[in-house]
Amino acid sequence: MNRWEDYLFQEGGWRVEFLLFPLRFVSWLYGLALWVRGRLYEKGLLERRRLSCKVISVGNITLGGTGKTPMVAYLARELQKREVKVGVLSRGYKGLKEREGGVLSDGENIYLGPTEAGDEPFMLAKMLKGVPLLVGRDRYALGLYALERFGVDVLILDDGFQHLGLSRDLDIVLIDARSGFGNGRLFPRGPLREPIKGLRRASLFVLSKVESLQPPGKLEEKLRNLAPTTPLYHSRYKPLYLIEAASGKIFSPRSLRGKRVLAFAGIADPGYFIHMLKELGAEVVKELNFPDHYRYGLKDLKKMHKYMDRVEVIVTTEKDYVKLRNIPLEGLPLFVLGITQEIWEEELFLQKVLSVVSS
Repeated sequence: MNRWEDYLFQEGGWRVEFLLFPLRFVSWLYGLALWVRGRLYEKGLLERRRLSCKVISVGNITLGGTGKTPMVAYLARELQKREVKVGVLSRGYKGLKEREGGVLSDGENIYLGPTEAGDEPFMLAKMLKGVPLLVGRDRYALGLYALERFGVDVLILDDGFQHLGLSRDLDIVLIDARSGFGNGRLFPRGPLREPIKGLRRASLFVLSKVESLQPPGKLEEKLRNLAPTTPLYHSRYKPLYLIEAASGKIFSPRSLRGKRVLAFAGIADPGYFIHMLKELGAEVVKELNFPDHYRYGLKDLKKMHKYMDRVEVIVTTEKDYVKLRNIPLEGLPLFVLGITQEIWEEELFLQKVLSVVSS
């Protein structure tokens, strides 16, 4: 920063507080709206409805990047292995079907694209064969339809922690072990979707992006103080496969070792994607980071072509790849890194989930 900027942005100075006042004010209004909404549900003035099947919610308390989509896929697959009929309900954030709702997949056929259904739900539909997936704001109505048409035993509520209108039997809350709660402020002043005390509603916590089990740090201590009896587990993303976009061939992620890579992503935490590539032994020559839910166009491909004399391969995420379907990719050595959720205490975690499902 120059001397004026340094003067203006002194940490804790009144100048910063003055400049951030609009964000603080909107954050206060947002918090007030959350409080009123919560009280209305507590008093029964807003109805919390229950479905006749088990409902497992996967959510978070911060904006994006905690691993909800991999967790939903993991749970669905584990339940499938145990011959449980499972379906997924998602809001379909930013999809054209978000308001009216619809069936994204019946488990065999996919009826909506990412533009209609949203990026993450479409990706889930591609990943989860045999699992019906429905999108829309009214997840109670979607749940009734899923029960009638697909005869599900369990519904997984994708990004459901703040969806108070639908009762659930298990509330799984994911927390990014790297970033925690950020500055601890409500949106838009910070990353929180609701005050931290809302975590007391959770049935269990899962810290994501935990590379190795260490003695409890400040984040875990804060969770223990907030909810002493809530079980806490740890997870990480595990690279599973590498798909060549042009051919559909599947390779080991380790085949990136020693390769000069251009990596691009439009996700909430692109830094962790780069971290995984480097852990696989890739030499990341160039990073291109785009906003979360970014819609790619030809101009972005032209930008990538400029670096082809410096790199051997281009690597992106599964979430980004679903938004490249209608863009010509000829001439680009594009690969897609697939990941899965790995729970460190998997046996204990699954025991907890299955005890709720079978109760």
